[in-house]
Amino acid sequence: MIGIGYFTRWLADIPPYTLAVSLPYSVAFALVAAEIAWLARRPGPGRKAIFTSAATATFMGGVALLVGCLYAVVMKFLWELVAVAGSDGAAQFWRDHPIVGAAVTFIAWDLSGWVYHVVGHRTRIGWAAHQPHHSGTDFDSTLGLRQTWAPFHGLLIHPLLALFGFDLEVVVVCAAISNSWQVLEHTSLPVRFPRWFSAVVMTPSAHRHHHGRQGGAVNLGPFFTWWDRLAGTWVSGDVPAPEHYGPDHGSNNPLRIEVQGWLDLFGRKPEPSSDLREAASIAR
Repeated sequence: MIGIGYFTRWLADIPPYTLAVSLPYSVAFALVAAEIAWLARRPGPGRKAIFTSAATATFMGGVALLVGCLYAVVMKFLWELVAVAGSDGAAQFWRDHPIVGAAVTFIAWDLSGWVYHVVGHRTRIGWAAHQPHHSGTDFDSTLGLRQTWAPFHGLLIHPLLALFGFDLEVVVVCAAISNSWQVLEHTSLPVRFPRWFSAVVMTPSAHRHHHGRQGGAVNLGPFFTWWDRLAGTWVSGDVPAPEHYGPDHGSNNPLRIEVQGWLDLFGRKPEPSSDLREAASIAR
């Protein structure tokens, strides 16, 4: 039987950087599995729907993970190109002050994620790529696994952070923490957070409004709520939750979900989220 000592030694053998990147994802996926088990604890017709939706989301997330490996290679290439024009002074400052550098890097990554999300909702081609994330008709943590297989516009935004001298390895750790939190933002578990925490960090009660059928262009921040408050796209988690999520008619076919936005783009006129401020007003 494998004991705690063996597990501890196994963890100790993992390089710190690898652990810093993989641990947030491992915790997030474990909690998603726990929520699925919690949702399916009661037998009945809804149980099959939960497992079907979870299987769809898991397949989408698995392929997105493979795409992410290719994304990382291209990201590194573009990062090195942009870094040539970056600030050497800023890079040296972050190295001399690693804690400050890590904190500022996380904030900068979060801002770039907000911009990425805005593009996903405010442009036709961005929505074609992003709409798989909004394909679930229930609000639970499996939505966090429903990721696009074509996150192309991130490659136009994230490498720009290299201009400010940020270290790519630190950025990758920040991305792992942020992405893992974003998965957990979709939980349907009755988790309560302190008011001061909810004022700064995006929580499930606030992120629900982003997935409501009338409020997709609100609460776009990956981790912090600051950007939405400044842009006028913030809806408090105290506002009653939406009654309906996702498209009118959901699908459990991963391939269809992933290509539907592109079919809409090149076929009929798509209907991405409405104007940011209008959507915020509706959600209130």
